[in-house]
Amino acid sequence: MHSTHLKTLFTAAALAATFFAPAAESHAAGSGLPAVAVAPDHQQWVGRTLVRDGKQPPASMPVDRLVHERDLPQPYRVITPGSFTTMDYVEDRVNVHVDEHDTITHVDFG
Repeated sequence: MHSTHLKTLFTAAALAATFFAPAAESHAAGSGLPAVAVAPDHQQWVGRTLVRDGKQPPASMPVDRLVHERDLPQPYRVITPGSFTTMDYVEDRVNVHVDEHDTITHVDFG
């Protein structure tokens, strides 16, 4: 194999290992490998209702279907439909995307 192909192969392997690493094993900035945030625990929030600070949860909603804003890890931001967000990338910031009923549609980082 040519050195270019080997370099591409090693880069792809490093990216795959980083992407599939558990959150505690994600590569830190400055390690020479790309930092990819993995949040398997936060994905369990998808489909649940976000209870905003200062608001009461719906009376008919089971407690296990709620995520309270006060329990979100710092830093975080809640992104609503049609809202504007800054383009700055904050590696450890949790983005909680909700629909018009505050149901969490997906969670990512940035």
